[in-house]
Amino acid sequence: MINAIVIDDESRGRESLKKLLEKYCGDDVKVLGLGDSVAVAKKLVEMHQPDLVFLDIRMPMGDGFSLLESYDEVPFDVIFTTAYDQYALKAFRFSAIDYLLKPIDIQELKEAVEKIKKKQKGSEEANQERFTALKENLRTKNFDKVALPTTDGYSFVKREDIIRLEANGNYTAFYLKDKTKYLITRTLKYYDEMLNDYGFYRIHKSHLVNLRYVTKFIKGRQGYVETINGDRLEVSTRKREELLKALTSML
Repeated sequence: MINAIVIDDESRGRESLKKLLEKYCGDDVKVLGLGDSVAVAKKLVEMHQPDLVFLDIRMPMGDGFSLLESYDEVPFDVIFTTAYDQYALKAFRFSAIDYLLKPIDIQELKEAVEKIKKKQKGSEEANQERFTALKENLRTKNFDKVALPTTDGYSFVKREDIIRLEANGNYTAFYLKDKTKYLITRTLKYYDEMLNDYGFYRIHKSHLVNLRYVTKFIKGRQGYVETINGDRLEVSTRKREELLKALTSML
């Protein structure tokens, strides 16, 4: 059983989420308390020692980050609840932070709770780094680093160091400039949606490449590209002309 508290400055939001958790996640989550501010949240954490905090970001008298920054090591998992727009939500993905968009979708809530149940908790240091990365992403909108969930926590890689990504079922392989490889338990579609505004192009159902590292493009019957690490990757027929235009536009 996951012991949880809900922090939201709007009473309707708190009560609604509590009812949804009781109705749809009651076998997995027990809500121990509700709070409307960072000050109340700290008291509830001290009182209940929760496993999980559902945390609103925008609150008076200190935002959600103020709560997290009050701990040297955050002693609980966090699922943010937010009304941020789609652009800002990209910050959550880059930081590998779980979030629920208001109004709360029941299926997304159940999936978020299931992930908390199944996850192997990363180091507190890695959790702090993810929260720091999220705050920085929301402030600067640079999205310089991608947090990758690994078996022992999280690895933070620079976006510019990623040469390509390759689908492997429901997993995605990352290939970096320093020859490091990561196998991540998310689909290629997930990362395509995250990275396609930053010079990454889906050349094939199995391949997403950083266009700055494409060294050769052959348009023949078996179209392919080569990347700086010597990999040769097939380009789907319907993507070839679009890819050529994208490469030309970078010159």
